[in-house]
Amino acid sequence: MIEAFVYPVSAVMKFWHWLLAGVFGMESSPSWVASVILLVVTIRGLIAPLQWYSFKTSRLLVLMRPRLAAIEQEYSAEVSAESIKAKEQATKAVHKEYQYNPFAGCVPALIQLPFFLGLYRLLLWMAVPASAGGRPLGVLSPAEVESFRESTLLGVPLPAYMSMTPEQFAHLGTTLSDVRALAVPMLVAAVCFTTFNMVVSQIRTRSTLEWGNPTAHRVYAFVWVLVPLAALGITIAGLTGLVPIALLLYWVSGNLWTLLQTVVLWYLVVRVFPLDDAHLTHMSEAKEAEMLRRRGEREKKRSRRRRKLSAVANPSTLPAVRRELQAEKAAEKAEKAEAKAEKKRRAAERRAAVKEANRLQREEIRKKPRS
Repeated sequence: MIEAFVYPVSAVMKFWHWLLAGVFGMESSPSWVASVILLVVTIRGLIAPLQWYSFKTSRLLVLMRPRLAAIEQEYSAEVSAESIKAKEQATKAVHKEYQYNPFAGCVPALIQLPFFLGLYRLLLWMAVPASAGGRPLGVLSPAEVESFRESTLLGVPLPAYMSMTPEQFAHLGTTLSDVRALAVPMLVAAVCFTTFNMVVSQIRTRSTLEWGNPTAHRVYAFVWVLVPLAALGITIAGLTGLVPIALLLYWVSGNLWTLLQTVVLWYLVVRVFPLDDAHLTHMSEAKEAEMLRRRGEREKKRSRRRRKLSAVANPSTLPAVRRELQAEKAAEKAEKAEAKAEKKRRAAERRAAVKEANRLQREEIRKKPRS
């Protein structure tokens, strides 16, 4: 499947090399280097509208939050089939008003991924001699592939990478020190751009974070954990893995494009779809409620620690403090269990109501006279 996307990607690269070398008379080596950068620019530029659509979809969801929260609150205690149907209709009306499709957010990513993988696979195949085996890669002929492998960037062959053996360096006519002098700065740039991309995305997420949604909080916190791990993974791969100069060039140019694109699209989506006072108030209230909840949890933990330390200083009170803390924890556990059971009960009632509503709807359809 991914191999099929190598063909359009290789066609773009072939076009740029033909234009630069064949039409404008640029030397083969710099034309291949420029083709890699222009390949990234072309593919990412063509896919940029999908990125805008993804940003727009996320922003529309933020704009709908106050209305959807009001609908959720209005029908939170209702479990009848009529109320559930009314809630669904009200939600669909809001989606229609904002032209929002709940399934559209994942479509751009699904469309983009094969092109990114095809681009990565093509550059890897072109840079590694054993990968092609004398056969064409997409629309690129074996002679063009070989010409690419003979190209250099600042005197360093594009297929060279830092974990090569001395024999491989000698075969390419270079040394580890020469490759390292170019690869390390490129690797640092790739790591920096990747990290900046993730940080900017996190800042964008936090600016419109759904404070009342525990799942959103967990995902937000988890991505922060991934930031240093991603930087570490790229560094290890670049130093010890099969990452030729050509792929480093792709990493640097691709991540630089992503960083600039994210900043520009974020600015545009904020200008085109601004938040009004209702949205800002809703977000502020949700954030304040979450902060109060967190402060309450921290104060509860501090109170328990103080009582434990006090009991240690006065051992005669230790049994009473221990019983008191156990009673508090048992009460909290019982309260959470009761809330969970109530939530399950309401969910079961709603499922039964929806099932009954669907049954009645099917009966109405069967009773209608056929034309």
